Amino acid sequence: MNLFYHPDISVGSQIEFESGESIHISKVLRKQTGDILDITDGQGHHAKASIVVGKKSVVANIESIQKIASRPFYLELCIAPTKNNERTEWFVEKAVEIGIEKITLVHCKHSERPHLKTERLHKVAISAMKQSLKFHLPEISGIIPFHEWIAGELPETRCIAHCMPTEKKLLRDVLNGKKSACIAIGPEGDFSAEEIEQALSKQFIAVSLGQSRLRTETAALAAVHTFEVVHQ
Repeated sequence: MNLFYHPDISVGSQIEFESGESIHISKVLRKQTGDILDITDGQGHHAKASIVVGKKSVVANIESIQKIASRPFYLELCIAPTKNNERTEWFVEKAVEIGIEKITLVHCKHSERPHLKTERLHKVAISAMKQSLKFHLPEISGIIPFHEWIAGELPETRCIAHCMPTEKKLLRDVLNGKKSACIAIGPEGDFSAEEIEQALSKQFIAVSLGQSRLRTETAALAAVHTFEVVHQ
């Protein structure tokens, strides 16, 4: 199955795909008038639509919509964006493919990138959602200060992965049996001692991802994968 994306779908409506999606449908996949497309709006809906115009701009009629249940787990991953945008984009792509509900970008004391537009990450997430045949598009928030994030409304199970030589629990052990969690991954320079103390004061648990010292995006993906494995 090839899955396509359109943000606004309803039974009986007619939709027009943006140019990139239209080219993929008509030129790459060679879909024609009358062919049926599988479409999602990223909100858990799976629509069937028939093509009525299939050239430069693909137009389709929505014939039916099925509601797809979200998974019975919830993961929010907090990450300080890397200096290299491509590494952050790589993480977003792989995290969406594996499964995640929310990605929060934060600014820390040792952050390499204080500003980042989320438009590109949103496009990467949509592409990964379609590739992995998922029907729920994760939320991606803009950069906020780390201290604001830990003070907000978060799942009861809260984890912070850092490199300080202090006592930590294995992430997989902390997540075992927990249906929802948030995990904080710091910048290349790690969280500051003050940030770690702030998190611990907000009921965060210091966790380890293993013996290897990982890059930010690698650690973040390892955390997402650990959550997925624990809940299989």
